[in-house]
Amino acid sequence: MPLIESLGVLPLLIAVVGLLLGAFVQGAVGFAYGMIAIPVLLWAGLSLPQAVALVSMTVIVQTAAGVWRFRRHVVWRDLPGVAAGRFAGLPAGLWLMAVLDGAGRGAMKQAVGAVLLAVVGLTVACRPVPRAKVAARWSLPVGFGSGLLSGTTGMGGPPVVLWMIAHDWSTQRGRGFLWSLFLLLLPVQLALMVWGFGRPVLAASAGGLVMTPLVLLASHVGGSVGSRWSRPVARRVVLGVLVMLGVSTVVAPWIAP
Repeated sequence: MPLIESLGVLPLLIAVVGLLLGAFVQGAVGFAYGMIAIPVLLWAGLSLPQAVALVSMTVIVQTAAGVWRFRRHVVWRDLPGVAAGRFAGLPAGLWLMAVLDGAGRGAMKQAVGAVLLAVVGLTVACRPVPRAKVAARWSLPVGFGSGLLSGTTGMGGPPVVLWMIAHDWSTQRGRGFLWSLFLLLLPVQLALMVWGFGRPVLAASAGGLVMTPLVLLASHVGGSVGSRWSRPVARRVVLGVLVMLGVSTVVAPWIAP
């Protein structure tokens, strides 16, 4: 398999651990899959386009299953504004990804680490109060920011998660909204990445498809374990881990060029 041949055994194991750890945490606390998996995949030796493609393929399968499971709870009128913003932000994000990919591995890692820290800061700072309706004028900027982050680093979830939390929707409606939103964009993003970055991204996508059953299993185990944890405490622990991961990703290229 091309991805195995290009990485080697130890980096491949690191990549697998990163994916499974991210999926476990996602299942346990409800977020952080890409925020954990993408930096670890970069540490394992994948390029930024490969890492995002691999994670995106596993997410496409998960979200397709989620949309089918919660299809009766998807309210399609919730989607157009944010979805349009995500599609508008995607081209700029992919252009930035290409810029980072050409800037060298050190700069690429530092940029991803900085984005991770910024996203964690956004998650901590923004505590929206749920309400029946949020002003429609915010839907496009929220979607644009999500599409930009998704195209650049594969971490486009937090803005739309905060948008979802700001509404007093049921859990089922919120999940249906997020999964439908991700499923609309990610196949288009992956196709554009294969067209723009070529065979390495195609190989990474195939690797993501192979890993999907294990990722789903890790997410299920995380959900079972997380139901026994204190959610606020687990959330603080995960945010702390993300900060350490972000800082180490920024600092490491200076320590070991």
